[in-house]
Amino acid sequence: MTSAHPVVGSTRLRRALTLASVAAGTGALAWLLWPRPDAELRVRRGGRAVVINGYGVSRPLGDTIVVGGRGRRRTIRVVNEDSVPHQLALFSVAPGESRDYVAPPGTFGGVCSAHAGSGRLTVVVR
Repeated sequence: MTSAHPVVGSTRLRRALTLASVAAGTGALAWLLWPRPDAELRVRRGGRAVVINGYGVSRPLGDTIVVGGRGRRRTIRVVNEDSVPHQLALFSVAPGESRDYVAPPGTFGGVCSAHAGSGRLTVVVR
């Protein structure tokens, strides 16, 4: 006659829950600390551009973007998913490529191929 001891089942459950919470905590910590750009400018097919902040929230590219973050310099990633090269103020990127730029605090402006109307973009780095 064999019977399962109630403590053995409870110990296994506790171990499984501990392992799951350690894995979830490690994943969350890695996501928070993983190096990523302070901002991402992504040009979609057809020349439409969006800005993605450091938390992954995207919005359409306006005439002025503000880039914030930590430290003295900001990393700005420019991704071109279009089939033609694009110039976004001081950033340029070839078709199908991605480039990381490091910018000091300041206000920068220039020609923007993703703005059909104004054709200008101002980048404020804080």
